[in-house]
Amino acid sequence: MKRICLIDFNMCIRGGVEQVTAALVNELCKVYDVHLISLCGGDKLSYRIDKRATVHTFLPQELRLREMQRKIVPQLKKYFVQNNISVAIIQGNYAGFIVSPLRFFTKTKLVFCDHGALMNQWNQKDIVFIRWISSLLCHKVVTLTEQSKKDYIKKLHLSKKKVKCIYNWIDLEAPHSTVYNSESKRIISAGRFGKEKGFDLLVKAFTFVAPKHPNWSLDIFGDGEMMPVVKEMVQENGLENQVNLMGMKSDLAERYGDYAFYVLPSHREGMPLVLLEAKANKLPIVSFDIMTGPREIIQDKVSGLLVPPEDVKKLGEAMCQLIENIELRVSMSEHSQDNLNEFSKDEILKKWTTLIEESV
Repeated sequence: MKRICLIDFNMCIRGGVEQVTAALVNELCKVYDVHLISLCGGDKLSYRIDKRATVHTFLPQELRLREMQRKIVPQLKKYFVQNNISVAIIQGNYAGFIVSPLRFFTKTKLVFCDHGALMNQWNQKDIVFIRWISSLLCHKVVTLTEQSKKDYIKKLHLSKKKVKCIYNWIDLEAPHSTVYNSESKRIISAGRFGKEKGFDLLVKAFTFVAPKHPNWSLDIFGDGEMMPVVKEMVQENGLENQVNLMGMKSDLAERYGDYAFYVLPSHREGMPLVLLEAKANKLPIVSFDIMTGPREIIQDKVSGLLVPPEDVKKLGEAMCQLIENIELRVSMSEHSQDNLNEFSKDEILKKWTTLIEESV
């Protein structure tokens, strides 16, 4: 049985990369001897890991990237040799920067997975440099969207054979809402409260909605550094009775059926899992038409509405459009799963196993 390794920067935090990594480990355990490495963070992992996987952490806490690279690369080289690792799948930019120099010191094939999008941060030269180094040194590059794949090939001058697009998956066998709740007057959004997620923009947009529709409410799930800022905005705009900051909930996937539609206000995304979860639960979606992610999931005016990025007035108007037109919401719900098979676990796992076998 081939031995492969998945490497994440810190598996002790809750985030999209860590959720995807855990899910991939748990599925690939059925086919391969899988090792999971958290470069830092300790032993309290935030997601359940199959007992068949071997889990290892190198550092108890985060350090400067160069220092982490200096400490970890020799240890990781030894780990790969001792455990006969054939393929290492490196999750995210920081892990890519730290691990990719192993190209010079090991026979293990390195696969760099970008969980964001190259052009979303093209003006941040440090992040571009990290992506460039990781993609240059690793044997393969995996992007979350077809658009990002094209950008890597064009902007970083990579071979078409080197770059693969593999979507995040949604488990269609997991419990989902089978009937759309057309009578609901609740709107949902969820994610980590980081600046890039745009929950401050969502609150601004909802100021256009609230006076017109006082019997509608907005529930935002998640936590993070922007939570105090968003909470203050809710209070300053007198929205306490309509905007609810729900915090982190482990049963979020079971709650989608209570809502009328989903809103994604992000400045940037890779392939947002929350949109796949919303689709699987038959929810219409309103989203900013950002550079990557939503447009490969949402069929504009069919399963949802795409509005110009960061245009809070347009976002508010789109929410009002769905609130005021129940027939449109029902129609979009009926079409929400039209392209869902593209994101099925079986299809995505086939692509991963093909990539692994081709890399050995």
